[in-house]
Amino acid sequence: MMALALIPGQTPDIDSANEQAIQSAVAKVAPSVVLIETTGGSERIGSAERGVRKGIGPTTGIVVASDGYIITSAFNFANKPTSITVGVPGRKDRFVAKVIATDHSRMLTLLKIDANDLPVPEFVPEGEIRIGQWATAVGRTLDPNPDHVPSISVGIVSALGRIWGRCLQTDAKVSPVNYGGPLVAADGRVLGLLIPASPSGDG
Repeated sequence: MMALALIPGQTPDIDSANEQAIQSAVAKVAPSVVLIETTGGSERIGSAERGVRKGIGPTTGIVVASDGYIITSAFNFANKPTSITVGVPGRKDRFVAKVIATDHSRMLTLLKIDANDLPVPEFVPEGEIRIGQWATAVGRTLDPNPDHVPSISVGIVSALGRIWGRCLQTDAKVSPVNYGGPLVAADGRVLGLLIPASPSGDG
């Protein structure tokens, strides 16, 4: 067995290496991470007694097809907004989006914008995801300019097979800041999409 000899006052630059790896992973996926804004729709969903207020403010999405298909969290669409616009990195103007479909069991919404040649990230096959691997939650809602570096929160994959076997769990901070954005592996591939969900395994 060998040990690393340390020079007094000097430590291995592990922190810098980790920072560079995170920055590289985020830079790889960032061109596919979009900013989504909604207006209009119902102020409350459900009855007055049991209803919940709609999600407000912008949300995040990820390009899944180069011809304008985007997946995001359904959180901001349950109230059926009257207007949806999408800010895409490298594109000057916002795009008008329409809802194509919603998967209520996974709490995801598919949007379509009139755009082509959008960058599509690589996804990690489900069988390759491991508990304990690094995971970075990425979002765009804190900065209105989609050309800027997105916000991030770093953690690990902490569980698999949650919510009826459809979700993985991370201890990276997930909040409305990054709902709909990607959870990214250390190599920049996408592990999954960030959604608000119960911490229990069955809901």
